[in-house]
Amino acid sequence: MNLLAMDYLLPGAAGAAQDTDAAAAAIRAHLRCEPEPPVRLRRRFFDSFEWSLYRAGAALEEVVTDQHRELLWQDLSNYGAILARQATAAEPGLIDDLPPGPVQERVAPLLGVRRLLPMAVLSGSRQTLRVLNDDDKTVARIWLEEMRVEADGGRSSVPLPARLRLAGVRGYTHETETAAHRLKTVLGLEPAHAPLYLEAFAAAGRRPGGYSSKLDYRLDPAQPAEAATRTILLDLLSTLEANIDGTRRNLDPEFLHDLRVATRRTRSALSQIKGVLPQAVVDDFKARFAWLQQVTGPVRDLDVYLLDFPQLKAELPPSLRDDLDPLRDWLAAHYDAEQQALARALEGERFKTLLRDWRAFLEAPERNGATDAQTPIKAVADKRIRRMVKRVREEGRAITDASPPEDLHELRKSCKKLRYLMEFFQSLYPADDIKGLIKQTKVLLDNLGRFQDLAVQAEHLRETAAAMQREGAAPLDTLLAMGALVSRMLEGQQRARREFARIFAGFDSADNIAGFERLLAAKKRRAAPAEAGA
Repeated sequence: MNLLAMDYLLPGAAGAAQDTDAAAAAIRAHLRCEPEPPVRLRRRFFDSFEWSLYRAGAALEEVVTDQHRELLWQDLSNYGAILARQATAAEPGLIDDLPPGPVQERVAPLLGVRRLLPMAVLSGSRQTLRVLNDDDKTVARIWLEEMRVEADGGRSSVPLPARLRLAGVRGYTHETETAAHRLKTVLGLEPAHAPLYLEAFAAAGRRPGGYSSKLDYRLDPAQPAEAATRTILLDLLSTLEANIDGTRRNLDPEFLHDLRVATRRTRSALSQIKGVLPQAVVDDFKARFAWLQQVTGPVRDLDVYLLDFPQLKAELPPSLRDDLDPLRDWLAAHYDAEQQALARALEGERFKTLLRDWRAFLEAPERNGATDAQTPIKAVADKRIRRMVKRVREEGRAITDASPPEDLHELRKSCKKLRYLMEFFQSLYPADDIKGLIKQTKVLLDNLGRFQDLAVQAEHLRETAAAMQREGAAPLDTLLAMGALVSRMLEGQQRARREFARIFAGFDSADNIAGFERLLAAKKRRAAPAEAGA
């Protein structure tokens, strides 16, 4: 086990290939070493699209030589120290593609349903020298590496400075430190200021943590509403565009999910930030983004069913669970056709024209005579949030035990609008105050969402059962199991309905409403120029 590991850059011109043979010869002249045959090396650093491993302080590296292929789990807080390793013969992808082992166990809770993607690909060579003591025991290993990083999608490569890594062996810390001192003296080594993975990402044009679907921008309270709204909508457009390729290629379900969330937020911004953009433009793009929401819906519905299938089976008594398997097979059989239809839509001219027209409008010079186009954005935000809070309270208070499900659905839509408004404008308010109010709104939304989603799922399951029956794909036992599942869904819907009054009371409480009043009365310090551009 390597206990002490140190990385150095071999001296030489930056970006030029280094002569590791000369370095190896110099090392052997001053240290007792045994060389191993040089190997060709391919290294790939993997992460999910939103960098979930990096954000957790870890890196996943695949090292491939002629002799072996293994995965290394590295601790980024300890300069890439290897915490786990396991051999693999499979291409890293979804979590089920990884063989069981210590690396898979660490990746699984962070990766979820996302796919591992190669964020940086390196190729080159490695020479290994085993440092020996007087008893011919290996006390440390020296690796000399020359690597190049693929760039421009593999069309070119960028050389990295040659590296030397000295790795100690358990029980020989003193010998390793002595070897390190001698190496620095003989070769004039400089410590590597950045781990290899950061150098590789930079050379490949990647910024670790560079993508997130979370809303993250800073608005100036005095900024004209039109300019601030364009900032919000451009950010949402960038998120949508970032997920197109992964959705089209069906890399994992979260690409489509994030694309749809960006679409839904765009539609909400168009409808809720009123009097800021020309009404004709708003009406046009609301309809066009509604089309996008519609054509992406069928695949997302199937994604949800297939992802939730283990939980759906667990809802049934053990004697019925296996009877549900034909449902999964039927859903999977229809998935490819729906995914192909979605890919065609995303490659079609209608979608390309939508994106082109939308970006052209958002980036065009601001010449807008809308009522509130030049009103400070903080004033617009205060007005819109205040009105949506009032609407949610009125709609919620009107709901009784006799109210039809449609009333709860309308309240849910109003809650979504309120949540999106607070998320769009959260940088205008004290962070702790608005985060608490967003959280309380989400509690109410979760309750209303369970009520609505379970009703929709139950109806969809009935329709699916009828379709399977028409196609002769539903044995009687499967239909009975699906009927039992519909019954469980409707029971869950009723539980959500019974919980509504208590949960709405929390939202409508004096303390929560007072929190909204304080929020909308607060004057947040205007950001300094440097801070505003962060």
